[in-house]
Amino acid sequence: MFQITTDVLNTAIVHVQGKIIGGIVDQLQDEIEQQLQNGNNKLIIDLTDVPLLDSTALGVIILAFQVLQRSGGKLVLLNPQKAVTSILEVTRLTSILEVYETEEAAYNAFE
Repeated sequence: MFQITTDVLNTAIVHVQGKIIGGIVDQLQDEIEQQLQNGNNKLIIDLTDVPLLDSTALGVIILAFQVLQRSGGKLVLLNPQKAVTSILEVTRLTSILEVYETEEAAYNAFE
């Protein structure tokens, strides 16, 4: 479900596969919290393989965004599928969350 990649600059990519709904949301929250506890203050959530997420998942992402923003870190989203992009647009989260289509662009967001 989740695979984590971390580089030497403490940028972590949380690669998510499948729908982020129900109990999976709790797992995502635990994974994000673990990354924050590990000192990774730059977080990329890779949504390439996520066809759907629910409102609770959005809440977890927003909370992580706020925590990182307060601590001088940053969270960005990578390559959401069309349905996920629509959810982000309808909820107007694209106005506060940075969304990138490529991993390189997401990494460059931290420079």
